[in-house]
Amino acid sequence: MRRIATLGMGACLAVMAMTGPMAEAAERRPLVIAGGEVTGYYFPVAGAICRIINKDHPHGMTCSVMPSSGSAANLALLRSGEADLALVQSRAAQQAVAGEEGFKEAGPMPDLRAVMALHGEVAVVVTRPGSGIEQLGDLKGKRVNLGRPGSFQRAMAETVIDSSGLSQGDLSVLVELDLSEQVVELCQGNIDAAVFTGVHPMSEVQVAMEECGATLVSIRSKSMDSFLRKAPAVARFAIKSGTYDGQKEEVAAIGLKTLLVANRLSDDEVAEVVKAVWSNFGAFTRLHPVLKGLGKADATKDGIPIRMHEGAAGKVHGEGGAR
Repeated sequence: MRRIATLGMGACLAVMAMTGPMAEAAERRPLVIAGGEVTGYYFPVAGAICRIINKDHPHGMTCSVMPSSGSAANLALLRSGEADLALVQSRAAQQAVAGEEGFKEAGPMPDLRAVMALHGEVAVVVTRPGSGIEQLGDLKGKRVNLGRPGSFQRAMAETVIDSSGLSQGDLSVLVELDLSEQVVELCQGNIDAAVFTGVHPMSEVQVAMEECGATLVSIRSKSMDSFLRKAPAVARFAIKSGTYDGQKEEVAAIGLKTLLVANRLSDDEVAEVVKAVWSNFGAFTRLHPVLKGLGKADATKDGIPIRMHEGAAGKVHGEGGAR
């Protein structure tokens, strides 16, 4: 009887030892990634990350995506603890850490850390035929559309002008058209150049090229290196040849990256997330067109203006990381 009782207790402990981690995994709350608008890019990219996590279940993790109105809302969800990870624009992340611009009232987020960089929102300069604009410095004395004041298009156009070493005063006319208006004005010859910012290929750029033979101008300047040192949220990009019909050469560009960020997750949790994505990187980049062409080096350097998460840094620079 005593032997049977002892064996029974041993079996019970063995079952508990085997089911303990399983029970913990079953009880673990899913990681929540704050995405963006369902019709935008952030939401499906967050969904791609969740698909990898839900495939591998690192340490029993599961994942779900929370829709939102964008970077500011995502950072608020992180701050409140409603989200564990979030997709945010690099400049917004920088401002949030410092408590600047739209984050003054809420205050700084000193614990915000970058997990990895993803796709970018890239600015290109498009010129009309006969404009005489062949390089960035040729914008001096030209009629250039910078976009509506306060818009994202305007902010990126001003970034392009600053990176060129020019000032807005160097333009002959500073035009303030919406993105939807600038193709018509460009093709009618009312402006010489316009800055288009978004995920490429952009339909507006293709229309301008088809309707009036507009061309893309590389964003290069002698002051670019010093500009980027002062603007760590901005990164270099390349619009590869063939991105647009009739585009025969690669075009240099600049833009802002989308960052996956966290502020409360442990080093081990972040390391497991990064390991899952890194181990399935090829499959991950095929889950949405916006991720096509993303490389591990792109995901770990340039355009990341906040500190890397310690859990990510170990995976990025150690085994399995980018080389």
